[in-house]
Amino acid sequence: MTLHRLYFNRGILYQNFRQHGWLGIVYLLLLLFTLPLYIGTQYRDNTEVIDSLFRANGEFHWFFAITVPVVMALFLFRYIQAGAPADLYHSLPLQRKHLLTMNMLSGYVMILVPIWITAGVTGWVSTVLSEPALTFDSSAVWMWGVTMSMISLFMFTMTVAVGMCIGQSILQGLTVYGISLIPLIFWGVFALHLKRYLFGYPDNFFRFKIETISPVSRLSSLSYAIPGWGELGIYAALTVILSALSYLLYRKRHVESATQAITFQIVKPIFRFGFMFTIVLLSGAYFSSISPGNPEKWGIAGYILGGIAGYIGAEMIIRKTWLIWSGSLLPRLAVYGIAAGLILYVPVADWNGYAANVPSKDNVEKVRIGEDQFIYVGNQTIKLDDEQFYSNSAGYIDAVLALHQKIVDARQTLNDKGKNQIIPDQESVTINYKLKNGKILSRQYTVQESSFQQEFKNMKSFEDYKAAIYGTYALDNDVRSIGIRSRLINDRAVYISDPQLIRGFKALLKSEILDQTYEDQKSHWESFASAEVYQDYRDELSPKRVLDSPNLSSTYEIKPTYTRLIAWLQENKLYDQLQVSADEIASAQFIKQEIDSPGKAKLVYPDSQLIDETLKGKKKVATKNKKMISELLKRQRSGYYTFQGTFYQIKLNFVKGQNVYMMLKEEDLTEDMRAILGDL
Repeated sequence: MTLHRLYFNRGILYQNFRQHGWLGIVYLLLLLFTLPLYIGTQYRDNTEVIDSLFRANGEFHWFFAITVPVVMALFLFRYIQAGAPADLYHSLPLQRKHLLTMNMLSGYVMILVPIWITAGVTGWVSTVLSEPALTFDSSAVWMWGVTMSMISLFMFTMTVAVGMCIGQSILQGLTVYGISLIPLIFWGVFALHLKRYLFGYPDNFFRFKIETISPVSRLSSLSYAIPGWGELGIYAALTVILSALSYLLYRKRHVESATQAITFQIVKPIFRFGFMFTIVLLSGAYFSSISPGNPEKWGIAGYILGGIAGYIGAEMIIRKTWLIWSGSLLPRLAVYGIAAGLILYVPVADWNGYAANVPSKDNVEKVRIGEDQFIYVGNQTIKLDDEQFYSNSAGYIDAVLALHQKIVDARQTLNDKGKNQIIPDQESVTINYKLKNGKILSRQYTVQESSFQQEFKNMKSFEDYKAAIYGTYALDNDVRSIGIRSRLINDRAVYISDPQLIRGFKALLKSEILDQTYEDQKSHWESFASAEVYQDYRDELSPKRVLDSPNLSSTYEIKPTYTRLIAWLQENKLYDQLQVSADEIASAQFIKQEIDSPGKAKLVYPDSQLIDETLKGKKKVATKNKKMISELLKRQRSGYYTFQGTFYQIKLNFVKGQNVYMMLKEEDLTEDMRAILGDL
């Protein structure tokens, strides 16, 4: 009876619910308004089947789960952060573990009851709607309740544990969200540091999953990555650990530490270094991003300034004053600075062997060029299976290794390495080796292709490369329909749905892609048209259900060099529907554009705004010659970067009032064009 009375003190419970119970009511109303009310008032022409309730206003639910429990913890444990209430509560005939249990129990009730009431109401609403816009099964309701419960309890418990080390409520709340964002900062910003200083580090290493490692950043990934049992298990384990830590810290916490910034002496150096190093990373990333020339040096300057500012800021927070000068300030700053410097330097040091590591052919099982590929289907992003992009061809592996080795050997001679500017012939190459020991070795480089032209030519000549880079895997699957759209004018389009025509088009398109030469792949000529291939996708979790999504498609360019495919379009009476006739063009207007920008490449492209503004005042040439217009329709350049050159921006004025903009280089002009453009 005594144990029951001490751990379940009705007076404490009554006081908590009378004083702070409104937070639970607010939580309930917020959840009811954003879930069951939302579901009950939605309208769809066709009922949408959803596999998770987070697909119905999920960002709002998650936002409430990471904010309301934090506010609850701040209010329930406000007494330990203020002098008089701390003395009063700790003078009661209750042990600290009893006080902590009662307050945490109050918080759990105010969190869990609203969540499960909302889950029950949502389940009821789904059954009474005669024409629901969204349908889901009971497992979705159950999973939503479990997920919301775990995230809410985690945020509440973390706030309590942090409050034991912090003596001010405002700083406590800020520290909670600071800790929540630490994984994102260290995995995200630190990855930028590695990319900047570690030659070959792939910057997409954590890109797809980085949003899921912080409960705060998780808001942005709910649409394509619903929390699973593994993730919830981590939050459950952390909740248990933080609960145990709260009891341990509360037992050691001094009453008089209320209103102090940091309540434990041992926590102060941890806070100093954590705060300082966070500012170091953010400052280094910022200075590198605004660098006018050399981000490495600017990044180092940012690290130094960030270290000084971060340490001073941490000291001011701990001491609650800007008067922080003392004889130990500089020596302590030096110690923390050395520690931060070692953490930044050791992973990128040359002696660790990362930059020079090129595997031997004997250790390579297969290789893949290119980054991970994803498709968007069923309101979520799905990563495609890597295996279809790997190749075990001995010749292809040799070509990739030769390129890789030359890049590593020449890394010190790449004059423009790391500069915040575009190099006209730069090439980004991502290499993934699957080694015979089962490990994956990934590297990513941005180099001047002209310096490795023979190696790139050897690699890009293999069908293995072209199949992976141009995504021919989609042409091997079942295709529902194909839409072909002119590159010159968007309203010229044809659609193929006949199975026999689809098979013929797919086979020819794949053959044209795989037969491309190195020069074809480098060409800056604009494509004749683009083909969008629509497919059906079977959900692996429910193989019988086909997700019919117009977003599930792959786009391919129909280049001027695809002569067999263009001839096939002509044979099947499809070409003329995409082609623009010279008779449709009233006139063509030319303006000259000179690019002379040594050391800083300019992007040249058919710029409608530039052409229209220039045509108002600058000298221009116009022609109505149908032969010349016909030649223009056969050739146009795509945009690209260059240091210098002479270009002609062209505006085609249609008889029906449309305008089309295009671009040619000086060497692309015919003799007739040169004759009329000589005075420009």
